[in-house]
Amino acid sequence: MRRRDFLRNTLKATIGVALGGVIGPIPHPASATNGKSLLDGMLIIDPHAHPDMNPEYWKDHSASFRFMKEIGMAASCYAAIGDFPQTSKALVGSYFEIAIKMIDYWKNTVVQKGQVKLVLKMSDIPAPGTEIPGAIWGLEGGDALEGRADRVDEFYKLGVRIIQIVRVHNNELGDIMRALPDLDPGPYSGGLTPKGRAVIDRMQEVGVVVDVAHASKTTLKDVVAYCKKPVLDSHTNLCVTGNNCGRTRTWEEMEWIASTDGVVCSRPISKTIRDWANELLEMKKKIGSEHIGIGTDGGGYFRPVSGYNDVRDLGKLAEALTDGGFTREELAAFMGKNVYRVLGKYLS
Repeated sequence: MRRRDFLRNTLKATIGVALGGVIGPIPHPASATNGKSLLDGMLIIDPHAHPDMNPEYWKDHSASFRFMKEIGMAASCYAAIGDFPQTSKALVGSYFEIAIKMIDYWKNTVVQKGQVKLVLKMSDIPAPGTEIPGAIWGLEGGDALEGRADRVDEFYKLGVRIIQIVRVHNNELGDIMRALPDLDPGPYSGGLTPKGRAVIDRMQEVGVVVDVAHASKTTLKDVVAYCKKPVLDSHTNLCVTGNNCGRTRTWEEMEWIASTDGVVCSRPISKTIRDWANELLEMKKKIGSEHIGIGTDGGGYFRPVSGYNDVRDLGKLAEALTDGGFTREELAAFMGKNVYRVLGKYLS
């Protein structure tokens, strides 16, 4: 094995272990195409994903692009981890340096090989069903910014167009919703900090989407009050456990996001696809079909719902949503048009 290939595979394996070891099942080779025709011609945009973090993708990258093309996905986020747990000698350095390594890795593989088209501006987003899907660089966890607004410019020059300000640590910008087991979240600041406001100012100026996923209720409230553009929660779900919501959002929080003309994106963690669809039907009723979207966290470390193996099964979700009363226009808004609207407020 060539040294470059060894390092590439080591990087991927280390990412999976650092994210908790359980990174979801290998995509089923016979993933059903139920409902796929419902998505024909629709603009599908996934604003939060980790395409290279599923074991099936480690072989030659072909699976992730094949699946995107099969479902007709226009663009997917590639989220670099900006607060990577220091659990392996394969990834060392500051959070900033590790995030840069991940972005450089994608640049020198998937983009250089022509497997995806890097999205830097709105006109770069491919049309539905285009042979080469778009890739939107994202940063999950603002720790890599080290509290510096000028770091927004550095990541912007590298192609990053979505920044999630917190993830697993309370950082210089704000606080998180929930600490991971065995990981010290650090001291709470009580909401969006002065450095957080400076970072958001710079993100809005240069054109980087403000992603509030993982942000605590207080931090979210502060961001919504401060931000002049729509905000995105790129991957969450409805809280059904009262005030102990963990990584999920209450109706009140979702309504705050919607009030900015933003979008709450739902990930596949319900028991079944029908349960996922029912949750989305409730979200449509409460905050409106113009404020919901998908955010699959594809390749992430959670185990997807029964019947959902990879993005090709979005067709099954489309079928369940249509059965539940979604119109074609509402389905199109959920699958990508709403996120496209938010992107358009930031990107040129």
